[in-house]
Amino acid sequence: MKRFLWLGLLFLSASWLFLIPQFTTPDLIAGIFCMIAGILCVIGGISRCVQKQLEIRYTILLIPLTAAFLFIPFPYNLGLVVLAIGLLASLLLYKFERLRAVPLGICLAGILLILQTMIFPFYMSFISHGHRIDILSSVISPLANFLGFHTSTNNGLLFVQTLQHTYPVTITWEKLGFFLALNMFLGALFLFVMLYEKRQMLKHTMVFLAVGALFLLLRFIAILVFYLTTTELFVFWDPLVTTLSFLPLSLLLMKILPFKTTNEMMIQAPSLQMTKKQLVALFLMFLLVFSLTGAFLFQDPGSMKHGRILIDEYHSQWEDTVRPLDSEWYGLLSTYNYYSWAQWLQYYYPVVTNINATLSADLLSNYDILILKCPTESYSTQEIQSIKDFVDYGGGLYMIGDHTNVFGMNTFLNQVSEEFGIRYNTDATYMLGTGDLSIYEPDLFYAHPVMRHVTRFDFMTSCTLKPTSLSASLRMENLIIGNQVISEPGTYSTENFFRESIASPDSECGYLLQAAAIKYGAGRVVAFTDSTVFSSFCLFTDGYPSFTLGVIDYLNRTNSLTYLNVILFILAIAFFISLLLLLRNNKKTMILWMFLFAGLLAFSVAAPLCSHLTNLAYPQANASTDYTQVCFEQQHSSMNISVKPTASLGQNTNNYGTFFVWTQRVGYVPSIVPTLHDATSRGDIIVIINPTQPFNEADVHLLTEFLENGGRLLLMDSIRNPQSTANELIGNFGVWITTSAADQMLLSNESENASQMPIGNITSPYLTITGGTQLFANEKNEVYAAMTEFINTTTGDAGRLVVVVDSYTFSDAQMGGTFTEPTARQRQIYNTEFFLLNKILFP
Repeated sequence: MKRFLWLGLLFLSASWLFLIPQFTTPDLIAGIFCMIAGILCVIGGISRCVQKQLEIRYTILLIPLTAAFLFIPFPYNLGLVVLAIGLLASLLLYKFERLRAVPLGICLAGILLILQTMIFPFYMSFISHGHRIDILSSVISPLANFLGFHTSTNNGLLFVQTLQHTYPVTITWEKLGFFLALNMFLGALFLFVMLYEKRQMLKHTMVFLAVGALFLLLRFIAILVFYLTTTELFVFWDPLVTTLSFLPLSLLLMKILPFKTTNEMMIQAPSLQMTKKQLVALFLMFLLVFSLTGAFLFQDPGSMKHGRILIDEYHSQWEDTVRPLDSEWYGLLSTYNYYSWAQWLQYYYPVVTNINATLSADLLSNYDILILKCPTESYSTQEIQSIKDFVDYGGGLYMIGDHTNVFGMNTFLNQVSEEFGIRYNTDATYMLGTGDLSIYEPDLFYAHPVMRHVTRFDFMTSCTLKPTSLSASLRMENLIIGNQVISEPGTYSTENFFRESIASPDSECGYLLQAAAIKYGAGRVVAFTDSTVFSSFCLFTDGYPSFTLGVIDYLNRTNSLTYLNVILFILAIAFFISLLLLLRNNKKTMILWMFLFAGLLAFSVAAPLCSHLTNLAYPQANASTDYTQVCFEQQHSSMNISVKPTASLGQNTNNYGTFFVWTQRVGYVPSIVPTLHDATSRGDIIVIINPTQPFNEADVHLLTEFLENGGRLLLMDSIRNPQSTANELIGNFGVWITTSAADQMLLSNESENASQMPIGNITSPYLTITGGTQLFANEKNEVYAAMTEFINTTTGDAGRLVVVVDSYTFSDAQMGGTFTEPTARQRQIYNTEFFLLNKILFP
C-alpha cells in the first residue's frame, strides 16, 4: 500500500498544472479532481503505517493557517485548505481508530502542497529568466539517433529530419516537463527526510535524481514522436498529456524505490510538550521566516527626485513625440506615435525632448529620468558610458523595445541594457494555443511597485527579456512575467520580422519575462518590451496609463535602503544555523510542526507588512497640472470601446474606439471607467453611450450633483438600442428622446457651422429629442442634439447636459478606425465631435 504514495505524489504535483495559468486557463474541476485523487492515494499509502491518532492539540495549527489563508491568493492557498481540513477531520474522527489514517493522510497531502507552493515563486522567476537548455541537445541527439531518429545539433538547436520536413526544436525546461518533475522531487525529498536516516535518505535521493533525469530525456523523445505524428504543439505543454506521460515514472518508482517506514514519519506524531530550548527554537523559526520573507518582499522606498524627464528622439525615427495630434492630420502615423504619451507625462512631470544632441554627461546631469524609446540608430561608446554613469549616480533609465528586433531597435537597446545585465530577445509573443494578443493580470498584493496600481495589461505583441548573467538574474526585479504565452523567434524574411507560423517546435512557452527592473548603483533601470501600447491610438486604455506612472514614479527615486534586503537575508542565514544547532537532536516531526506553526505565523505578519509599506511608499501619482478628463462610463452604457487595430474590422456598429481617441485631438484625456461613481469623482466630462441599465434614484442624485457642480454629461443614444434607459435619466432634467417614423431629413443647424456638422440619423424610424436648448435640427425642426444648463447659484459653476442622437453616427462603422484616411463625410463627423467637445461642452 505504501507504494501508492508515489501515485499520490504524481496527482498532487500534477494538480498544479490544471490550477495555475502557466500554459492554459485554469481548469478548477480537473485540478481539484486530481488533487482529491492524490489525497486518496496518500491516505491509502499510509493506511497500514498509522499507529495512533493525531493529538487534538495539533489543531492549534489552525490559527496560523487561518492567518496565512488571508494573505495567500487562490489557488496557491489550497495546501493550507487541505491541511486545515485534515486537522478538522482529526477532531471529527478522533474516536474512530480505524479511520486514523484519514486525517493524517489529508494533513500529509496538505503539507506536500504547501511545500510545492513555497517553491513556486522561485520556479517562476528561474524559468522566466532562461527557458532553453542548449547543452542537452548534444545529449538528446545521440540518444535519439540510437533509437532510430535522424537528428543533428547546431547552436543548441536540435534538428529532427523526417521524410517531409526538417524540424528545428529547442530543448526547454517546459518541454522536459520540469515543473511536474520538480514538484514530485520536492514531495519525494520531504518523504525521504521524514522516513530515513541520513545515509539512506541520500541514497534514495540520488537514485530518484538519476532515474528522473533519464526519464525526462526519454520522455522528451517520446513527446517529440507525438509531435512529429500530430504536428500539434500542445503535446509539449497540455496538462493532461503531461500528467499521463509521467505515470510510467511513478510506476517505475513504486518498483525500485518503495517507501519503507523506519521512523513511521509523521504518523507517530509526538507530544506537543515543549522544552525551553524548543520554545527558543520556535521563536527563531518565526524570525527566520520573517527575515526571509522581508528579504524577498521588501521594496526600497528610495529618495524622491525632481522628476525631470528627458525623452531621447535623437536616436529614434519611430513613435515620434514631436508632431501634434490635432484635428487636421490623419492617417496611420497621426496616431501611431508618442505625442499623446509625452504630452500626458507633462501633466505630472517636467518633460524635455532631445532631438539634436548626443547623450553626454553634461546633458544628462540636468535630468532625473532618461527615456530611450524605440531607437533606430546605434549609441556611441561615449554615450553608453554617460548613460551608465548617469544611472550609477542615481538617475533613472527607462528603455522601451519591441517585438522581433523591428527596425533594429532591440539590437541598439542591447548596447545599453546589457551594461546593466538585461538583454532584449529578438522574438514575438502571443497567447499560447490561440495566437491572440496576450493579457497580463497582476496579483496586486505581491506586485512590484511599478505594477501596484495596474489591474490589467493588454500587450500588442512584445518581445521577451532575459538576464545576461547569474548575478543579473539574482538582482533582477520581475515586473511582468507573462503566463500562457508563447514566444516565436523573429525572422528577417518577412515584413516587420514576424514569422508566418506561430506553432513551431523551436518556440518557447509558459512563463515569459516581458518587463523587468534592476537597481544599479544609486539609480534604477526599467526595461519594457512592447512599444506599441503607448501609441496615441491606445495610450489611455488597458492599464497603460497606470503602468507608465508606476514606471516613472519608481525611476524618480535614488536607492536608499537596498542594504536592508541583504541584512535580512544574512539574518535569515544566522537564524537557520542557530536552529540547526538547537534542534539537531529533536524529532523530525516536532521540527516540522514547529516550522509550520512559526513559519505560517511569520509569513502572515511579514507579507502584509511589506505590502503595506510598499503602498505607503508608492502611492498613486497625482497630476501637477490640470487637464480635462473625459470618462466613458461602462456601468449603464452598452457600447464597446476597443482601440486595437482590428477593432473596426467587420464594420463594428457598437464600437466607439475612434470617438474615444479623437477626444485627444482637442487636448482632452479619455478614460474608461467601470462605474458611475468613478466617473463623477474623476471626470470633467462623462460620456454615456446607448444606456441599457436602469438609472436608480441614487444614480440620478449623483449626476444631478455632478452637473450642479459644473460637470459635463454627454449622453448619446441610438435607434439600434431598443432597451434604452436614457429617458429614465434625462427625463428628470426636462429632456426626452422620442421615435419618429418620418423619412430621413437632411440636417440644418441654427448654430455655428451648421453645414459642417451633420449628425447621421440613417434609419427609419429614427430618434429625435424634445426639451432643452436646440443644438442641431432638420428642416422640420426635429432635434438631434439638445443641451440643458445647470447653474449653481452658490458657486456660479455651470454644468451642461448634452443629448445626441443617433450615436451610430459616431461608431467605428461610420468614423472608421484610428488609422483611417477620412473621406469628406467622415471629416464632417469628426468636426461634429470636436464642435460638441470644444464649443458646447467646454465653450
